[in-house]
Amino acid sequence: MVINEQVASGNPIAIDVLADDVGCRLDVFLARTFVRYSRSFFKKLIDSGSVLVNQQIAKSGYILRLHDCIMVTFPSLPQATFTLDTFEKDFHVEVVARDQDFLIVNKPAGLMVHKPNDFSSDVTLVDWLLASYAELKHVGIADRPGIIHRLDKDTSGLLVIPLNNESFGLFGSLFRSRKVNKLYWALVDGHPDKCGVIDFPIGRDPHHKHRMTHFPKNGVSRDALTSYRVLAYYPKYTLVEVRIVTGRTHQIRVHFAAIGHPVLGDAVYGSQSPAINRQALHAKKISFIYKTQRHEFECAVAADMQALIDVPTIET
Repeated sequence: MVINEQVASGNPIAIDVLADDVGCRLDVFLARTFVRYSRSFFKKLIDSGSVLVNQQIAKSGYILRLHDCIMVTFPSLPQATFTLDTFEKDFHVEVVARDQDFLIVNKPAGLMVHKPNDFSSDVTLVDWLLASYAELKHVGIADRPGIIHRLDKDTSGLLVIPLNNESFGLFGSLFRSRKVNKLYWALVDGHPDKCGVIDFPIGRDPHHKHRMTHFPKNGVSRDALTSYRVLAYYPKYTLVEVRIVTGRTHQIRVHFAAIGHPVLGDAVYGSQSPAINRQALHAKKISFIYKTQRHEFECAVAADMQALIDVPTIET
Protein backbone atom coordinates (compact mmCIF):
# COMPACT_ATOMS: atom_id res chain seq x y z
CA MET A 1 0.00 0.00 0.00
CA VAL A 2 1.30 3.45 -0.95
CA ILE A 3 -0.45 6.64 0.22
CA ASN A 4 0.45 9.81 -1.69
CA GLU A 5 -1.89 12.28 0.03
CA GLN A 6 -1.62 14.29 3.22
CA VAL A 7 -3.23 12.39 6.10
CA ALA A 8 -5.84 13.82 8.45
CA SER A 9 -4.86 14.07 12.10
CA GLY A 10 -6.51 12.36 15.05
CA ASN A 11 -7.92 9.11 13.68
CA PRO A 12 -5.57 6.08 13.84
CA ILE A 13 -4.78 4.33 10.55
CA ALA A 14 -4.38 0.55 10.71
CA ILE A 15 -1.92 -1.26 8.43
CA ASP A 16 -1.40 -5.00 8.20
CA VAL A 17 2.16 -6.11 7.40
CA LEU A 18 2.28 -8.33 4.31
CA ALA A 19 4.96 -10.76 3.18
CA ASP A 20 6.84 -8.26 1.01
CA ASP A 21 7.50 -6.02 4.02
CA VAL A 22 8.66 -8.65 6.49
CA GLY A 23 12.13 -7.78 7.80
CA CYS A 24 11.80 -4.05 7.13
CA ARG A 25 12.44 -1.46 9.84
CA LEU A 26 9.28 0.20 11.15
CA ASP A 27 10.37 3.78 10.33
CA VAL A 28 11.53 2.80 6.83
CA PHE A 29 8.26 0.96 6.16
CA LEU A 30 6.15 3.95 7.21
CA ALA A 31 8.17 6.35 5.05
CA ARG A 32 7.70 4.03 2.07
CA THR A 33 3.97 3.76 2.74
CA PHE A 34 3.24 7.45 3.34
CA VAL A 35 5.46 8.89 0.63
CA ARG A 36 4.86 12.58 1.44
CA TYR A 37 6.49 12.16 4.84
CA SER A 38 10.12 11.56 5.67
CA ARG A 39 11.75 8.83 7.71
CA SER A 40 12.83 11.44 10.28
CA PHE A 41 9.19 12.55 10.59
CA PHE A 42 8.16 9.00 11.46
CA LYS A 43 11.05 8.55 13.87
CA LYS A 44 9.71 11.54 15.84
CA LEU A 45 6.18 10.17 15.58
CA ILE A 46 7.29 6.74 16.86
CA ASP A 47 9.31 8.29 19.70
CA SER A 48 6.23 10.27 20.76
CA GLY A 49 4.21 7.05 21.16
CA SER A 50 1.89 7.77 18.23
CA VAL A 51 2.73 4.49 16.46
CA LEU A 52 1.68 1.16 17.94
CA VAL A 53 2.60 -2.32 16.76
CA ASN A 54 0.22 -5.00 17.96
CA GLN A 55 -1.15 -2.42 20.44
CA GLN A 56 2.28 -1.87 21.97
CA ILE A 57 4.56 1.17 21.75
CA ALA A 58 7.40 0.27 19.40
CA LYS A 59 10.82 1.62 18.45
CA SER A 60 11.93 2.97 15.07
CA GLY A 61 14.23 0.01 14.53
CA TYR A 62 11.54 -2.60 15.18
CA ILE A 63 11.77 -5.30 12.50
CA LEU A 64 8.39 -6.11 10.99
CA ARG A 65 6.87 -9.58 11.09
CA LEU A 66 4.10 -11.04 8.99
CA HIS A 67 0.65 -9.70 9.94
CA ASP A 68 1.92 -7.24 12.51
CA CYS A 69 -0.82 -4.66 13.05
CA ILE A 70 0.51 -1.10 12.89
CA MET A 71 -1.62 1.77 14.17
CA VAL A 72 -0.47 5.25 13.16
CA THR A 73 -2.00 8.45 14.57
CA PHE A 74 -0.91 11.61 12.78
CA PRO A 75 -0.50 14.74 14.92
CA SER A 76 -2.52 17.92 14.71
CA LEU A 77 -1.12 20.63 12.48
CA PRO A 78 1.38 22.87 14.28
CA GLN A 79 0.45 26.47 14.86
CA ALA A 80 2.84 29.11 13.57
CA THR A 81 4.62 30.79 16.48
CA PHE A 82 7.31 32.72 14.61
CA THR A 83 7.52 36.45 13.98
CA LEU A 84 9.77 38.46 11.71
CA ASP A 85 12.14 38.62 14.68
CA THR A 86 12.69 34.88 14.16
CA PHE A 87 14.20 35.58 10.77
CA GLU A 88 16.20 38.60 11.89
CA LYS A 89 17.71 36.52 14.69
CA ASP A 90 18.20 33.13 13.00
CA PHE A 91 17.89 33.69 9.22
CA HIS A 92 18.83 36.85 7.41
CA VAL A 93 16.68 36.94 4.27
CA GLU A 94 18.01 39.68 2.02
CA VAL A 95 15.82 41.44 -0.54
CA VAL A 96 18.24 42.03 -3.41
CA ALA A 97 15.73 43.86 -5.62
CA ARG A 98 12.03 44.67 -5.81
CA ASP A 99 10.02 45.24 -8.97
CA GLN A 100 6.29 45.89 -9.00
CA ASP A 101 5.84 42.31 -10.26
CA PHE A 102 8.54 40.34 -8.47
CA LEU A 103 11.12 40.16 -5.71
CA ILE A 104 14.67 38.88 -5.90
CA VAL A 105 15.74 37.44 -2.55
CA ASN A 106 18.97 35.94 -1.27
CA LYS A 107 17.96 32.85 0.70
CA PRO A 108 20.37 31.94 3.48
CA ALA A 109 21.60 28.39 3.95
CA GLY A 110 19.63 26.46 6.56
CA LEU A 111 16.22 27.86 5.58
CA MET A 112 13.75 25.67 3.69
CA VAL A 113 11.85 27.31 0.85
CA HIS A 114 8.54 25.73 1.86
CA LYS A 115 7.32 23.03 4.23
CA PRO A 116 7.82 19.42 3.08
CA ASN A 117 4.38 18.53 4.50
CA ASP A 118 1.61 20.08 6.56
CA PHE A 119 2.94 18.65 9.83
CA SER A 120 6.36 20.28 9.61
CA SER A 121 6.89 22.94 12.29
CA ASP A 122 10.09 24.37 10.76
CA VAL A 123 9.98 28.01 9.70
CA THR A 124 10.44 28.52 5.96
CA LEU A 125 11.00 31.21 3.38
CA VAL A 126 7.27 31.05 2.61
CA ASP A 127 6.56 31.96 6.26
CA TRP A 128 8.81 35.01 5.91
CA LEU A 129 7.20 35.97 2.60
CA LEU A 130 3.67 35.79 4.02
CA ALA A 131 4.67 37.77 7.10
CA SER A 132 6.34 40.42 4.93
CA TYR A 133 4.06 40.49 1.86
CA ALA A 134 0.54 39.45 2.81
CA GLU A 135 -0.66 39.75 -0.79
CA LEU A 136 1.38 36.67 -1.70
CA LYS A 137 -1.19 34.45 0.03
CA HIS A 138 -3.20 34.29 -3.21
CA VAL A 139 -0.29 33.97 -5.66
CA GLY A 140 0.43 30.60 -7.23
CA ILE A 141 0.05 27.27 -5.43
CA ALA A 142 -1.80 27.29 -2.10
CA ASP A 143 0.80 25.49 0.05
CA ARG A 144 3.77 27.33 -1.48
CA PRO A 145 2.49 30.80 -2.47
CA GLY A 146 4.85 32.87 -4.60
CA ILE A 147 7.27 29.98 -5.16
CA ILE A 148 8.13 29.40 -8.82
CA HIS A 149 11.49 27.64 -8.30
CA ARG A 150 13.46 26.34 -5.32
CA LEU A 151 16.84 25.92 -3.70
CA ASP A 152 17.76 23.12 -1.32
CA LYS A 153 17.58 23.97 2.39
CA ASP A 154 21.38 24.16 2.73
CA THR A 155 22.01 25.94 -0.58
CA SER A 156 22.19 29.73 -0.40
CA GLY A 157 21.48 32.28 -3.07
CA LEU A 158 19.05 33.98 -5.40
CA LEU A 159 15.37 33.21 -5.91
CA VAL A 160 12.71 34.96 -7.99
CA ILE A 161 9.42 35.53 -6.12
CA PRO A 162 6.48 36.62 -8.33
CA LEU A 163 4.23 39.09 -6.52
CA ASN A 164 1.00 38.51 -8.48
CA ASN A 165 -0.60 35.76 -10.51
CA GLU A 166 0.18 37.41 -13.84
CA SER A 167 3.90 37.41 -13.09
CA PHE A 168 3.63 33.92 -11.59
CA GLY A 169 2.33 32.68 -14.95
CA LEU A 170 4.93 34.60 -16.96
CA PHE A 171 7.83 33.35 -14.87
CA GLY A 172 6.43 29.83 -15.07
CA SER A 173 6.65 30.08 -18.85
CA LEU A 174 10.20 31.47 -18.67
CA PHE A 175 11.39 28.63 -16.47
CA ARG A 176 9.65 25.94 -18.54
CA SER A 177 11.18 27.29 -21.75
CA ARG A 178 14.62 27.55 -20.07
CA LYS A 179 14.86 31.29 -20.57
CA VAL A 180 16.01 31.97 -17.02
CA ASN A 181 19.80 31.80 -16.81
CA LYS A 182 21.22 30.65 -13.47
CA LEU A 183 24.87 30.68 -12.46
CA TYR A 184 26.15 28.95 -9.32
CA TRP A 185 29.40 28.84 -7.41
CA ALA A 186 30.36 25.57 -5.76
CA LEU A 187 33.34 24.18 -3.92
CA VAL A 188 33.89 20.56 -4.93
CA ASP A 189 36.16 17.85 -3.58
CA GLY A 190 39.41 17.22 -5.43
CA HIS A 191 40.56 18.75 -8.71
CA PRO A 192 38.29 18.32 -11.73
CA ASP A 193 39.35 19.31 -15.26
CA LYS A 194 39.52 23.06 -15.92
CA CYS A 195 36.18 22.97 -17.72
CA GLY A 196 33.62 20.39 -18.71
CA VAL A 197 30.07 19.40 -19.50
CA ILE A 198 28.26 16.79 -17.40
CA ASP A 199 25.50 15.08 -19.35
CA PHE A 200 23.80 12.34 -17.32
CA PRO A 201 20.04 11.87 -16.97
CA ILE A 202 18.77 12.27 -13.40
CA GLY A 203 15.95 10.41 -11.70
CA ARG A 204 14.75 9.22 -8.32
CA ASP A 205 17.09 6.76 -6.63
CA PRO A 206 15.19 3.44 -6.62
CA HIS A 207 16.66 2.50 -3.23
CA HIS A 208 16.42 5.85 -1.42
CA LYS A 209 13.25 7.81 -2.14
CA HIS A 210 14.59 11.13 -0.85
CA ARG A 211 17.69 11.00 -3.06
CA MET A 212 18.26 11.46 -6.75
CA THR A 213 20.83 9.62 -8.85
CA HIS A 214 22.30 9.69 -12.34
CA PHE A 215 21.53 7.08 -15.00
CA PRO A 216 22.89 6.02 -18.38
CA LYS A 217 21.23 7.61 -21.39
CA ASN A 218 18.43 5.09 -21.68
CA GLY A 219 15.47 7.31 -22.43
CA VAL A 220 13.82 6.57 -19.06
CA SER A 221 15.15 9.29 -16.77
CA ARG A 222 15.00 13.03 -17.44
CA ASP A 223 17.87 14.60 -19.37
CA ALA A 224 20.10 16.92 -17.36
CA LEU A 225 22.96 19.09 -18.60
CA THR A 226 25.50 20.93 -16.46
CA SER A 227 28.54 22.92 -17.64
CA TYR A 228 31.31 24.28 -15.45
CA ARG A 229 34.65 26.03 -15.44
CA VAL A 230 37.27 26.13 -12.71
CA LEU A 231 37.82 29.49 -11.02
CA ALA A 232 40.50 28.38 -8.54
CA TYR A 233 42.22 25.25 -7.28
CA TYR A 234 43.00 24.73 -3.59
CA PRO A 235 44.99 21.94 -1.92
CA LYS A 236 41.96 19.67 -1.35
CA TYR A 237 39.06 21.30 -3.22
CA THR A 238 38.18 23.48 -6.21
CA LEU A 239 36.00 26.53 -6.77
CA VAL A 240 33.85 26.07 -9.88
CA GLU A 241 31.40 28.31 -11.71
CA VAL A 242 28.41 26.21 -12.78
CA ARG A 243 25.66 26.77 -15.32
CA ILE A 244 22.70 24.42 -15.59
CA VAL A 245 20.67 24.09 -18.76
CA THR A 246 18.01 21.95 -17.11
CA GLY A 247 16.77 22.33 -13.53
CA ARG A 248 16.48 18.85 -12.07
CA THR A 249 16.24 18.19 -8.35
CA HIS A 250 19.74 18.21 -6.79
CA GLN A 251 21.21 18.45 -10.31
CA ILE A 252 24.56 20.07 -9.47
CA ARG A 253 25.08 17.87 -6.42
CA VAL A 254 24.26 14.66 -8.31
CA HIS A 255 26.30 15.56 -11.39
CA PHE A 256 29.50 16.45 -9.54
CA ALA A 257 29.19 13.31 -7.42
CA ALA A 258 28.80 11.35 -10.68
CA ILE A 259 32.21 12.55 -11.95
CA GLY A 260 33.92 11.83 -8.64
CA HIS A 261 34.01 15.41 -7.31
CA PRO A 262 31.02 15.82 -4.96
CA VAL A 263 30.16 19.24 -3.60
CA LEU A 264 32.22 19.93 -0.49
CA GLY A 265 30.28 19.14 2.68
CA ASP A 266 27.45 17.32 0.87
CA ALA A 267 26.61 14.53 3.30
CA VAL A 268 23.99 13.03 0.95
CA TYR A 269 25.99 12.63 -2.27
CA GLY A 270 29.51 12.92 -0.86
CA SER A 271 30.64 13.21 2.75
CA GLN A 272 30.60 15.65 5.63
CA SER A 273 33.49 18.10 5.80
CA PRO A 274 35.25 19.63 8.81
CA ALA A 275 35.63 22.80 6.72
CA ILE A 276 31.92 23.58 6.27
CA ASN A 277 28.76 22.17 7.83
CA ARG A 278 26.62 22.17 4.65
CA GLN A 279 27.03 21.64 0.93
CA ALA A 280 29.17 24.51 -0.38
CA LEU A 281 26.75 25.61 -3.11
CA HIS A 282 25.49 29.12 -3.85
CA ALA A 283 23.09 30.46 -6.51
CA LYS A 284 25.17 33.53 -7.36
CA LYS A 285 23.60 35.10 -10.43
CA ILE A 286 20.25 35.02 -12.25
CA SER A 287 19.17 36.77 -15.45
CA PHE A 288 16.08 36.84 -17.66
CA ILE A 289 14.02 39.01 -19.98
CA TYR A 290 10.71 39.99 -18.38
CA LYS A 291 8.17 42.01 -20.40
CA THR A 292 10.86 42.93 -22.96
CA GLN A 293 13.28 44.23 -20.30
CA ARG A 294 16.47 42.36 -19.42
CA HIS A 295 17.21 41.85 -15.72
CA GLU A 296 20.36 40.51 -14.09
CA PHE A 297 21.03 40.11 -10.39
CA GLU A 298 24.01 38.88 -8.39
CA CYS A 299 24.78 38.29 -4.71
CA ALA A 300 27.91 37.45 -2.75
CA VAL A 301 28.52 34.00 -1.28
CA ALA A 302 27.88 33.43 2.42
CA ALA A 303 30.67 33.87 4.95
CA ASP A 304 31.26 30.13 5.43
CA MET A 305 32.00 29.66 1.73
CA GLN A 306 33.93 32.91 1.44
CA ALA A 307 36.29 31.81 4.20
CA LEU A 308 37.24 28.76 2.12
CA ILE A 309 37.59 30.83 -1.05
CA ASP A 310 39.97 33.23 0.68
CA VAL A 311 42.63 30.64 1.51
CA PRO A 312 45.73 30.44 -0.73
CA THR A 313 45.21 28.80 -4.12
CA ILE A 314 47.49 26.37 -5.96
CA GLU A 315 48.43 25.76 -9.58
CA THR A 316 47.42 22.48 -11.22
